[in-house]
Parts: sequence; structure tokens; C-alpha cells
Amino acid sequence: MSKKVTWLEIYKDFQRRFPRLSKNAARYQPNGYLSILVYFRDGSQMIYDYMEQSGKLITA
Repeated sequence: MSKKVTWLEIYKDFQRRFPRLSKNAARYQPNGYLSILVYFRDGSQMIYDYMEQSGKLITA
């Protein structure tokens, strides 16, 4: 049986992998399959992909 992964677990994984960036995170929201969109206090955004365990900054 497979374990259900919650959005909070994905965010906690993001915090563990990016400890410096996570200190400036303001909030997050779901963004597709096993990924979240993280909003930072300075207005920047990052998509964190749980499957690839990587983040991509969004540039405007």
C-alpha cells in the first residue's frame, strides 16, 4: 500500500532541503502533481517539485 503525501509534507521537505530560503517563505500553495508554489517575503516565487526534489525560481 502506498503512503499518501500531503501538501504540508511537501512543504516540510522543502524546508529541510532549502533551510536558508525557507526562513524567508511567507506562504505556499499546491501547484500541480506533487509540487508547491512558495511565496517569499520579497515577492519572489519558487516552484518546488517533490518528485525531483528540486526548486525553480520564477522570474517575471
